[in-house]
Amino acid sequence: MEKKLIFVSFKNDNDKYNSYIDVDSFLSTRDDIELIMKKAASIYNNMIIKMKNKINEIAEYRRKRCPLPTRKIWELGDIIFKLVEDLNELNLQIDGIYNHLERDLNVKRKWLEKVIILRRYVPDKSMIPEYLNWGKC
Repeated sequence: MEKKLIFVSFKNDNDKYNSYIDVDSFLSTRDDIELIMKKAASIYNNMIIKMKNKINEIAEYRRKRCPLPTRKIWELGDIIFKLVEDLNELNLQIDGIYNHLERDLNVKRKWLEKVIILRRYVPDKSMIPEYLNWGKC
């Protein structure tokens, strides 16, 4: 039987994210919740850093007024998918993922939705032609 996923939230505290769950989830779990929460915070911190680096790469294309390869957008979406996957392995899911990412990455929700839709419907980066730019996609 599959365990029910616990909702987790993250808050920034001096450039480090801490994880939080509600009291009912805390009281109802038999797992070492302190260890799980530390792992979750570490995963979220690492993935936010990776996503920010990818967003900086994307911004560099825009700054130089170069066509933005769709594969770069896919890579960002893949990091988001990996974040969700890694947290699911801990039986956790982010409570309001779009709100978290919009806040922590300082990007617009609509853009994030497009990034995630691309990654959802294109499961392998090699399916995207190298020459295809995001504007045409």
